Amino acid sequence: MDPAYPPASFVKRLCAMFYDALLALSFVLVFGFFSMVIVQSVFGLENVEAGSKTAKIFFVYIMVLCFVFYAWFWTHGGQTLGMRAWKIKLVQDNGLPVTWTQAFFRFFYSLISWIPCGAGYLWMLVDKNKRTWHDKASHSNIIDIK
Repeated sequence: MDPAYPPASFVKRLCAMFYDALLALSFVLVFGFFSMVIVQSVFGLENVEAGSKTAKIFFVYIMVLCFVFYAWFWTHGGQTLGMRAWKIKLVQDNGLPVTWTQAFFRFFYSLISWIPCGAGYLWMLVDKNKRTWHDKASHSNIIDIK
């Protein structure tokens, strides 16, 4: 890793993650609402039962929306809006911008990092290079650009 750009601190990453979660939630709520209105009108549904096939497909659709939200920012400048506010940036291990494939692995493994009580995120507190599980899986780093 380039010593001119040290790894981002846990606090900065956490703050950016919170900021971005609010933005992603807004994005998903708007697109999800209009998508559900369209699905209900096209298929004549009054409501969607929890656990139904439609609900499961819609969940996958919401996850795809979340992926597109984050991956677009990561592959176009390496910064989400929260990352810009906290002056941190996502780059490959070699310092280049991440690819869509890396963004996919990062997104997927970031979800897995939450499963054991956030251990994948907390791992950066003990890792000598301050990397999370999804940093390692996607061969990327979040750096502090001050």
